[in-house]
This record gives sequence, C-alpha cells and structure tokens, in this order.
Amino acid sequence: MSVSNHKTKVGIRPTIDGRLGGVRESLENQTLALAKAAARLITSSLRHRDGSPVECVVPPQCIGGAAEASATDAL
Repeated sequence: MSVSNHKTKVGIRPTIDGRLGGVRESLENQTLALAKAAARLITSSLRHRDGSPVECVVPPQCIGGAAEASATDAL
C-alpha cells in the first residue's frame, strides 16, 4: 500500500444574496469576515496525519451568482 503526499484543502465558499441595491453591499464585509474566521478556526484546529495544518481556501469576494461561483473553482 502506497502513501500519498497529497494534502486535502478545505474550501469555504461564502455565499450572499446577489441582488444589488443594499442587501449585498450591507452584508458583504460581514459575510467575508465570517468565512475568514471559520478558515482560521479550521486551520488552527485540524491537522493532517503528518501534523501540518489543514489549508483553507477562501475566495477574495462573496459568491452572489453563477459567474462568481464558477470563478472560485480555479482557487
């Protein structure tokens, strides 16, 4: 049996109501801050078998529609 050196990453996709006009703008920073806080918690709490921390990937902006969702796939 071979051991893989591949390390799993956790992806956090912060989603938000994509309608412009106040809803999205008022919650974007708060939602992204929550996603980053969750990433810090996961990274500080979970470890791989070798003891290294699990890496979290958070996009630079919230996801409010299909175009933004597909753009995060490249991360």
